[in-house]
Amino acid sequence: ARMCDDILDAIASPSFDHGTASTSPISTPEPLVWHVSYATARAIASAKQAAAELTDSQTLNMLMTPYGKRAIKTFGMSPDSWAQMLVQLAYRRLLTKHGKERTGGTYEAASTRRYYKGRTEAIRVVTDESDAWVRAMDDPDVNDDTKRQLLRDAAKRHVQLAKEAGSGLGVDRHLLGLRKLIKDGEQQPALYSDPLFTRSNNWVLSTSAIFSKHFDAYGWGEVVPDGFGVAYMTGFDGKHFCVSVTQSKHHLMLLSS
Repeated sequence: ARMCDDILDAIASPSFDHGTASTSPISTPEPLVWHVSYATARAIASAKQAAAELTDSQTLNMLMTPYGKRAIKTFGMSPDSWAQMLVQLAYRRLLTKHGKERTGGTYEAASTRRYYKGRTEAIRVVTDESDAWVRAMDDPDVNDDTKRQLLRDAAKRHVQLAKEAGSGLGVDRHLLGLRKLIKDGEQQPALYSDPLFTRSNNWVLSTSAIFSKHFDAYGWGEVVPDGFGVAYMTGFDGKHFCVSVTQSKHHLMLLSS
């Protein structure tokens, strides 16, 4: 998204040289002639078919809410936390509708670029607070005031976890680093095959906020076969959600449920 924005900003700039401002003559481009072997041609055809099959296996949908970050901030809440809680509620309702239980966690990327060679850390969105709010939303015995307070509690906890992850205080990159230190022939610690650890790394929801000045939607695919890819933009007056899923695993979209 950042790359596309920078390129479009550069092209739109009055100082951008489109080739007409140059004083030296520009030579006519010459095509390169490629001699492709039979084996390479077969590999290209195979890769093209695999890419088409992968694309055709995906279902993708987008939704824009009638409100955005401006309205959410008037509630005194983080737009990102608000979006994450909406995803948790929608996913629980989808699972409940089909008589299923959650089988993994929710991944949200946090940037650690403030550190040398820093890239990302995982924000673990599912918490006791988020689960309490999600359960309350479909409980007729819970009043609206309680639901609002539970939502605020869940959002506050999410903000805390996001700050910790962005400050290098998450757990996932540290555990990944320790696993990468295991040398060939060494036995992997039992932690990495523990059922709870394995379940906690089954990212059934791969999510993150993204923003572009020029495009109102970006997205990505799911990272596990029975999961969803959920990208969203919070920088507009409406929230954009882009959801993708493998058709062979789910026939109903998250947002249509």
